[in-house]
Amino acid sequence: MGNTNIWSETDQAWVTRYRASTAGKHVPAVALEERERDLLNAVREADIPAAELFGDASTLAADDVLELATTAETVRTSEGGGPRHAVKDAGGTLLVMGIVSAALLALRSGWSADIYFAHLVLAVSVAIPFIGWIAARALFAAGRSVAMTGAITSAVAIALAGIASAAALGNDHIAARAVPVPLLGVVLIIPGVVTLVWASRMRQQVLRTSWDDTDWLQRLRGGLRARLVPATTARGHVAEIKQALDASDTSAYEEYGHPLVLAREIADANRTSRSSLWWLWILTGIGSPLVSAVLVITAQSWANLTIPIAVLLLLASFVTPVAGWSRRPWAQKR
Repeated sequence: MGNTNIWSETDQAWVTRYRASTAGKHVPAVALEERERDLLNAVREADIPAAELFGDASTLAADDVLELATTAETVRTSEGGGPRHAVKDAGGTLLVMGIVSAALLALRSGWSADIYFAHLVLAVSVAIPFIGWIAARALFAAGRSVAMTGAITSAVAIALAGIASAAALGNDHIAARAVPVPLLGVVLIIPGVVTLVWASRMRQQVLRTSWDDTDWLQRLRGGLRARLVPATTARGHVAEIKQALDASDTSAYEEYGHPLVLAREIADANRTSRSSLWWLWILTGIGSPLVSAVLVITAQSWANLTIPIAVLLLLASFVTPVAGWSRRPWAQKR
């Protein structure tokens, strides 16, 4: 923010709460800066503290977010708006996998462990599908279904080849003996940390502004399907817009803006899409911890901690439905 050091000491706590309440709420930075400038000018003109003039910072921020948040900013900062979100997700996934692997090594091997080539190949083969899934998910959200299919196919092929290679190597080839587990733990979490740092240093995503009409229409349809708009409805919207473009001299982007922004706006107005997205989120939030709990119990991979870990995962399966109940589509005013 350009006004970081301009607010008086009296108002610093208030403006800090205001900024915290607007952070990550899909309000363009320019709009936030302009709004904060207006607030500061009002405080100076009235010559009274911001809390007295505007009241609670969080309440004002909530009202401003409703007014200033844009669909374009939502798309820009979300999955499908650019590579940064996917890289951040990949970093988080690698970090969690590294921490879990280090913990398992410590439980099974104590302070030192032998490292086999087969285990290294297998570890990479297990990580590849997770990264491939993140890439495929980002491509799907961007409306690029063909590229998504390619990412999934490539990830599965590489993973299967790696698993086959690991099985062929067996346990006859040792890469290193008696390696300290704390050192291995550091090595295992480095990829995740490096990827997260890389994501934090990536340039801010910018929505594409140059489009060919054919590409634009394809991405619109892909964006609609990514938001779970029924195929028939999606085709109808695309056909309607194509017909309108054929009768005009303007490009699709000039007339309708970014295809993913329009797709999100259409999907948000479609009850079927909203309901499908909500149920997908709820079922994924419940199913993922439950499947993980079953795998933990079946494999007994956490030794004496197997039952406590499984219980935590079972409890985690209740978090999503409880948190998401207030966001159920049929209870939201539109």
